[in-house]
Amino acid sequence: MYAEVIVDISHTQVDRVFEYRIPSEMEIRPGMRVKVPFGKMKDTEGIVIGIKEISDYEPDKIREIIEPLESFCALTEEQIHLAEFIQKKYNTTLAMALRFMLPAQVRGGRISAKTQRMARLILKGQELEQAERALLKKDGRPRSPKQMEVLTFLKHNGQMALRELNTSAVHALEKKGILEIVRAEIARLPFEKSVPRTRDYELTEKQKQILEAIRNGKQKRFLLHGVTGSGKTEIYIRVMRDCIAKGKTAILLVPEISLTPQTYLFLKQRFDEEIAVFHSGLSAGERFDEWMKVKRGKAKIVLGARSAIFAPLDDLGAVIIDEEHETSYKADNYPKYTAHEIAEERCRLSGALLILGSATPQIETYYKACRGEYELLKMPNRLFGLQLPAVEIVDMCGELKKGNRTAISGRLYEELEHTLSQKKQAMLFLNRRGYSTFVMCRSCGYVVKCGSCDVTMTYHKTQDILKCHYCGRTKVPETVCPICGKPHLKYFGTGTQQIEEQVRQMFPQARVLRMDLDTMTTKGAHLELFEDFAAHKADILIGTQMITKGFDFKNVTLSAVLAADTMLNIPDYRSAERTFCHITQIAGRAGRKEPGTVILQTYNPKHYAIQYAKYHDYEGFYREEIAMREMAQLPPFSTYVQIQFSGEREEQVVEAVKDFIRRLKAVLLPHKRGIISIRASEAAIKRIKDMERYHILIHLKNDEDLIGQIYQLFQKTRYGNVLTGIDINPVNMA
Repeated sequence: MYAEVIVDISHTQVDRVFEYRIPSEMEIRPGMRVKVPFGKMKDTEGIVIGIKEISDYEPDKIREIIEPLESFCALTEEQIHLAEFIQKKYNTTLAMALRFMLPAQVRGGRISAKTQRMARLILKGQELEQAERALLKKDGRPRSPKQMEVLTFLKHNGQMALRELNTSAVHALEKKGILEIVRAEIARLPFEKSVPRTRDYELTEKQKQILEAIRNGKQKRFLLHGVTGSGKTEIYIRVMRDCIAKGKTAILLVPEISLTPQTYLFLKQRFDEEIAVFHSGLSAGERFDEWMKVKRGKAKIVLGARSAIFAPLDDLGAVIIDEEHETSYKADNYPKYTAHEIAEERCRLSGALLILGSATPQIETYYKACRGEYELLKMPNRLFGLQLPAVEIVDMCGELKKGNRTAISGRLYEELEHTLSQKKQAMLFLNRRGYSTFVMCRSCGYVVKCGSCDVTMTYHKTQDILKCHYCGRTKVPETVCPICGKPHLKYFGTGTQQIEEQVRQMFPQARVLRMDLDTMTTKGAHLELFEDFAAHKADILIGTQMITKGFDFKNVTLSAVLAADTMLNIPDYRSAERTFCHITQIAGRAGRKEPGTVILQTYNPKHYAIQYAKYHDYEGFYREEIAMREMAQLPPFSTYVQIQFSGEREEQVVEAVKDFIRRLKAVLLPHKRGIISIRASEAAIKRIKDMERYHILIHLKNDEDLIGQIYQLFQKTRYGNVLTGIDINPVNMA
């Protein structure tokens, strides 16, 4: 028998199947990881993707598999097919695609199960009773209190870690044949907190209708468009419960790592079954143990961020993508896959349901639903008869005229005062962290920039440092301008730290929490903040986009967007869509259990995204946005392909761009009518981490074949020290 093996080397020259003879004493199955000889290298790892009886090569030229790396199949058959899809869809190597299916540290044997020495009783029943009596004196007192204590512990717990017991007593009992010392595997748990089981509540009529539509739907792809607080999560739970009842499994994706702790605890309240957690914030050991939990069939539900879509579940029954509009579902690194596309293919392979849920679906997703590619299910009302919160727009130009130069408008101040007096809570959203966004000399115009990136440095007052948010470089703030020597350096712009300071000054009695990348640095910080705010240990929560998603706090009656214009002014055709989404999502945090209010501060109150957000009118926003995109031939009516170039020497990067354009012309020439525009330029942030950055932006009519040809050109073109990347409809257009 012969094994078809993909060696774990992601290079186009070895991106093919290699055949190896299977030794007669060895049991090898598709999906197993194996050690194989390869070329002049030392032994390398590979993955078996097929077995055949007859080889295409002469027997004396075929080498043997050295050994399997595990006794089980690391990959399922479905995962192998999924990797082949990724290889073709994103024009990457099969080895690279297969790596998505495995914890990174499994490769190379860098991680394994954690074990510890345990004491375990050998004797049972009457034999144990006799041994216990032998440990007592005639008067009934123990001959050795320590040994009796260990024996009592083990009778109640079965086995215990050796480090938790008296070592000499354990060894004495071991010599007497009462217990044994073994090495046992222990799980590294992402969350160790236990929660009480809660009952299901009665579904509303609308929820029942939605659930029946999913159960009886003719197609298996659904877009669940429900306003914030409409009960979408309850639909997810019932769908997952249906899967388990049928002996199937389910995946629930959430957009942020910060949402996994409370979602996990919420699911644990409703399910007796094991739940595995997959996301990049886990330690290597935790990631391995969660993966093994799924491989062993112990977990029927997988919860996680983007990477959870690759979980090795068998008999997949449903994939649910919550907050499907979030850009975090697109990978940051090459190949830049999207969780939606992977989920669609995985559901096609397994016959599973695909459910996309959002209060503000992506324009492209809603467009597909309107065309019938998804079954559109609407939940237009909140539960329990609650109304969506009233949104009040505050024109910040008027605040400047009044002499108010803080980020808190007079109207917001009044609402905060009222909220605190009512013993309720508020959430304030600003998508800028730090204290001040840049430092400038008022005498000569000098701006403090990062030495490695072409961006201004942000001042962080709590640490009294300037920090680059792209490379992490820091420096001590200067007191005089290094150019003109005058002490006229001033801090401009407002970040979450400054908002926190202003709020504390305005409301010294208020308890304030801040949630951004600077405060969420330790493990468990997300869950701790969530629990503290839910328990009303704080009155006001200030944060970046971390706080706009998924949070459900019963006492929050006020939410505010402090600067909607920061999103509107981004040079991207999706800036209006993202503004509408962020406003709607933060507005959705208020009034989930009683009437709420939303304050929307902006310098552009007439913009259509602002106006539609005021009335929670997604349908109206969609109609205006899709009409504009069709007229301008923007996605979904066209496709952008971005080719990225970066290198330490600018002249090398520029030469690479020029050469690629020459090659690109030959590919595009037969497709002139399909080309809308081509533009080569510096990236908006020209330098990051000492790397000069340029890109080519190709705007095409929708043409999968042409996109494939551009991918192929990209794959076979290399430029030495110049790094390249490719992205379809990139999240960041600049």
